[in-house]
Amino acid sequence: MKKLTLIIFSIHFVCLGQEIIHSKLSQPTLFEHKDVTGKVFQHDFDSKILNNSRKIFIWIPKGYDLTKDKYPLLVVHDGRAVFYSKNGGFGKGNKPKNNSLPKPGWNLDETIHELIQSKKIKPIIMVGVSNTKNRGQEYVPTRNGINFGKALTEELIPEIKKIYRIDSEDIGTLGSSAGGLISLYLGWELNNVFSKAACLSPGIIYRDQNYFELLKKAKVPDNLKLAIVNGTDNFDSGLQPGVDKFIDYLNKINFPKEDLLYWVDEKGSHSSRSWSHQAKDILQWMYK
Repeated sequence: MKKLTLIIFSIHFVCLGQEIIHSKLSQPTLFEHKDVTGKVFQHDFDSKILNNSRKIFIWIPKGYDLTKDKYPLLVVHDGRAVFYSKNGGFGKGNKPKNNSLPKPGWNLDETIHELIQSKKIKPIIMVGVSNTKNRGQEYVPTRNGINFGKALTEELIPEIKKIYRIDSEDIGTLGSSAGGLISLYLGWELNNVFSKAACLSPGIIYRDQNYFELLKKAKVPDNLKLAIVNGTDNFDSGLQPGVDKFIDYLNKINFPKEDLLYWVDEKGSHSSRSWSHQAKDILQWMYK
């Protein structure tokens, strides 16, 4: 009997160990940084589909702990840059050694906090999904973007729902450049999960990759709020032909006007400074 008990305990211990090893999302730890506005939790996300790991940052709206409500979820790519960057770059960062001002960041934590407090948008939960060295593959649907989408929908989001109160009917995504491209893919082809997509300076057609030709073969999504914006600087002007083809296609298939927000930002550039103010306008449209 003792021997049988020992065997059962051993099997349970091994299984428990396997669960720990195969855990996709670590337990939350409070992420504290002088440049972060609001409460942010940090997780380690291990993807079996992509066979890699990355940091995940979850921004929680004020008052979350006081209700039992479920909240819309916004998945943002290049996630670390959403809040801050150690070396400036996309985020707010520290002052560079040459005493020049750090490059401005998205500052979406500040923007969303401000919009919620002023009642311009409803409270949402925002998850910043960090990129990896494979960004150029994972954010491009014609490369490894399909597996990246599977990692989000089959691994990450189900795990997030176990810890945070998420409205499954209101999940959106936002990104810029290649992040804007993968946002388009997620909204267009994984519309059963993502009902909103914000695509800033998206590389729909860029160099040797052409997602437009692939997109035309996919089923038109049934219920998608779609925001597209592009600037006019040298880099964004090179992306405009792909954007134009996509917008012409939307008009051809009679995509609902009320579900589309599109404009060319005449003063916009391929930079976090432009994406920051563009995102603010988009968020007020998506979550008003």
